[in-house]
Amino acid sequence: MGSRIRFTKASQVFETYPELSEMVSEPAKDMAPDAYALELQQSEAPLSAIAYFAHVLPKRETVWWGMNCVAGLDQAKTEHDRQVLQLSETWVREGDEDARSAVHAAAEAAKMDSASVWIGLAAGWSGGSLSPNPEQRVEMPDDLTAKAVNTAVLIALGTVEPDKRNDALKSCLSAGLSFAEGGTMPVVTVGTSSSPFS
Repeated sequence: MGSRIRFTKASQVFETYPELSEMVSEPAKDMAPDAYALELQQSEAPLSAIAYFAHVLPKRETVWWGMNCVAGLDQAKTEHDRQVLQLSETWVREGDEDARSAVHAAAEAAKMDSASVWIGLAAGWSGGSLSPNPEQRVEMPDDLTAKAVNTAVLIALGTVEPDKRNDALKSCLSAGLSFAEGGTMPVVTVGTSSSPFS
C-alpha cells in the first residue's frame, strides 16, 4: 500500500490548517511532511511533532494512530476507557455514522478527562454537527479530530515517567510514520523497542 499522508509538502499542512501555526513552527524550506515531523521531534519543542503529525493523515488514520499511542502507553486504565477505545476502533474499521455517533456519545458521557476519552472525542468530532439541535446543523470544524488526538497523546505522554518520556514520544511518532508509509501500525511502547501490531 502507498503512503497514507494527504500532503506532498509540509507547508501544505499549514495552508490547510492555518491555526496549526499557533502551536507549531512552520518549515523554513520545502520538505516532505514526514521529514518535517522528524525535524520537529529533534527540535527544542519535540512535542510539537505530535500536534503537527495529528494533522497529516486522514481522520480515521489519525484516530487509529492516536488510539494505538494511548493503548501502547497503557492509558486505558478504566472500564469506561476501554469501552471508548473499543468504540473508537469500531468507528475506524467501519467508518459509518452509527459508529461515529456511538463513540461520540460514550466520550461525551465520560466524567473524566482521560487520553482514551479524547480519542473518543476525536472520532466523534470527525463529522456530524456541533449543535445538539438537529434542526440547527453546524458543521464540525475540520481540525477538531487532529486537535483531540494531539490532546489525547499529550495526556498519555504526560503520565509516562519523565526519564522515559522521550523514548515514548519517539516510539509514538515512529509508529505513526511507519503506518503513514503504508505499513501496519507498530506497537507503541514506553521503551525504545517496537514490534508489528497484529
